[in-house]
Amino acid sequence: MISPPRKASKFVFCLAWLIALSSLISGTYASLAHAGEGIFLMGNDAIQLGRASSGVASPRSSYWSYMNPASMVDLERRMDINLYAISDTFKLKPRGVLGNRLDGDLVSDEFFMVPSTGIILPLKKGTLGGGIFAPCGSGVEYPHSRNIISRLFSGNGDRRLAYQHVRGVLAYARELDNGWALGAGLHLSVSRFRTDHLTLGLSTASYDNQWDTAFGAGVSVGAYRHWDRFAVGASYMSRHWSSGMDKYDDLLSAPLDMPRSLQAGIAYKLMPTLELTVDYKWLQWRRVRSYGSPIFRGGGFGWTNQNSVKLGLEWQATPKWTFMTGYAYNNTPIRSNGVFLASLTPVIFEHHITGGVSFAINEKHAVHLTGGWAPKTSMKENGDGDLLSLLGKGTEIEASAISALLGYTYKW
Repeated sequence: MISPPRKASKFVFCLAWLIALSSLISGTYASLAHAGEGIFLMGNDAIQLGRASSGVASPRSSYWSYMNPASMVDLERRMDINLYAISDTFKLKPRGVLGNRLDGDLVSDEFFMVPSTGIILPLKKGTLGGGIFAPCGSGVEYPHSRNIISRLFSGNGDRRLAYQHVRGVLAYARELDNGWALGAGLHLSVSRFRTDHLTLGLSTASYDNQWDTAFGAGVSVGAYRHWDRFAVGASYMSRHWSSGMDKYDDLLSAPLDMPRSLQAGIAYKLMPTLELTVDYKWLQWRRVRSYGSPIFRGGGFGWTNQNSVKLGLEWQATPKWTFMTGYAYNNTPIRSNGVFLASLTPVIFEHHITGGVSFAINEKHAVHLTGGWAPKTSMKENGDGDLLSLLGKGTEIEASAISALLGYTYKW
């Protein structure tokens, strides 16, 4: 039987869990979110982000209940709380016939925080895990309209958008007699959306930047196996189906579903204290109508699929100190003929560099600190797409971001 924690430990556990849940509900819903892979964040966990979100074959925390449920079989009983602080800057230079040039360059400069929490519970047979995470989000708020029509006739609309997505995960994993482990997870979500985005009628959305809410569900499955120095892992996440944002039916032609994805990777110990992780991730935006379809033939953003490569190193310098670093590359889902349309969802980041440190205070308590940098990148509208592309030709977006993630782990 799993012995329960002592009374003092129970109190610490429950208090920390309640603080995390309260912070998640109040903090995440009050913020926007910088995206790393489309509208997906690079991660929610300090240990995971330290290696640039690689490690599908190298479990370290309760976040792996989301990332690869099968790998939970190698985790101890634990609870994790993380707080992700992000500062990003987007500079929009509207051009073309439709672009608003009266106000010069438009800058959206924001700072916000995203909390998350999770738990791992080894059982007699298998491992149970899960948590509340915020894997997705995107948003900007420019001081003025990006298009000249809204600037002159629509009360300075078409300048703001925010999307927030909070997901609860419940996962189970079991190691088989042949050494392989399999796992599965149920994902339930609450999403919020608001904007004064331009519609195809060349007016701003009638609900005018008020919040609308949707609920969603999906599943994930994973496989994992480790040997003495080598491990492999893979995780498939289904399309995350969502109810519609009905109050924005003049703007959105379909629900804001999340795409299916696949992440696979290896972990190899170069030395007993030094591990290399290499991952590949694929996201299928093109099959989600709201994101992948052309705007005039489906009401979407015309996004393409994404492919990511992630590299990570973890060095356990001493029993207490562990250092991490990583690099990730992913192509932006935005096409060069969809830059003007995407300027309220400017997810153009392609390179991410991360590093972090973990300190084990004792056998039960540990703290982690990770930093991330997305170097400045830019895209320019080539005008070779639909009507909005032609009218916004020459529009340019510049983006950069820095972030820090503070984590705490309690084991018992």
